[in-house]
Amino acid sequence: MKKIILSLVVLASAAGVANAQTGIKVGVKGGFNGATFSGADSKGSEYKAGFAAGALVNFGVSDNFSIQPEFLYSQKGASVDNYQGTNNLTLKSTLGYLDIPIMFRYNIGEDGKGFFVELGPQGSFVLHNRDFFQTGGVNTQSTENTSTNDLNKVVIGYAGGLGYQLTSGLSLGIRYTGDFSKVYKDGQSTTLKAATGTGAAFARNPVVQNSVFQFQVGYAFGGK
Repeated sequence: MKKIILSLVVLASAAGVANAQTGIKVGVKGGFNGATFSGADSKGSEYKAGFAAGALVNFGVSDNFSIQPEFLYSQKGASVDNYQGTNNLTLKSTLGYLDIPIMFRYNIGEDGKGFFVELGPQGSFVLHNRDFFQTGGVNTQSTENTSTNDLNKVVIGYAGGLGYQLTSGLSLGIRYTGDFSKVYKDGQSTTLKAATGTGAAFARNPVVQNSVFQFQVGYAFGGK
């Protein structure tokens, strides 16, 4: 894991060297997230709304190619019906991450403007968690859990998308981010059993990954 994070830092440093030829842009971006879970235990997972917002640094390598590290607060999670196969039990999970994607971006238009495509690795760091377990039936009950003990604190994934860069510095884009790493640690849960008040069936953490579609609006300052 340390080697992967070090590689991300090296890529960002290399981008800084390339910047000496074409200039640097800094900016802000934000947008809407549609998040859910994928993976072996994702049955019943539905999309939930969230948002992402943060800063970017764009290092120009040529007129059409740039490397863009970003630092984004991103809401993920899912709404899961019949959680772990139990009828009338719903999990509503909201996960907060610091996402650090390093996007390799190619602009189809001239001078870095017009349509662009982007792809790159992403490291995500858990900031907070808020789960609601809701039981249906005649007497509806809700239990809250805010512990991050069962979560993998660092998650490695990827991001890819397309968009349009305007001459003013404004950009519009659609992006998908997925994780190679699992949301939860392997093995027994330290929080789910207590949160739901149920038996051993809920002692195992689910095997799922984050899966997020994003609509983003950004604005970059500087550069040539």
